[in-house]
Amino acid sequence: MKAKEYNFQFKLRVRYSEVDSQGIVFNANYLNYLDVTITEYFRAKGISYSEFIDRYQIDFHVVQSLIDYRNGAKFDDELEISLFPSYQSSKIFWSFQMRCGEKLICSGMLTYITVSQVTKKIVSLPAEVNQLLQLKKKIDKDKT
Repeated sequence: MKAKEYNFQFKLRVRYSEVDSQGIVFNANYLNYLDVTITEYFRAKGISYSEFIDRYQIDFHVVQSLIDYRNGAKFDDELEISLFPSYQSSKIFWSFQMRCGEKLICSGMLTYITVSQVTKKIVSLPAEVNQLLQLKKKIDKDKT
């Protein structure tokens, strides 16, 4: 996906504690950056993540994370993280890319499963949640 096709961007700066002995962001921190960005996505839609859980009695669990690493970010780099969320039944797919200026740092997809806070079972996303989060319906390319 090209950067202009993503519908949410968030910037953050790499802190010294996030780099390894080579001076490059430690791989696991990219998942932290993505988590922060998704939290800010909720806030941009008018609701904090904790308010969301209280109101809708659902939560999300990560079931898959795919990251294609291209370049290493370094201390004090400003990263722009772009998201394109979509959904299908009980899953949310967070397509993303992280850039430092024109340089692609990494891209991929994080998949969430929707779980009821009451029953602790997997549930489909309520239509109200799809509208609130402005999720796009994922088209199953295998069925076309």
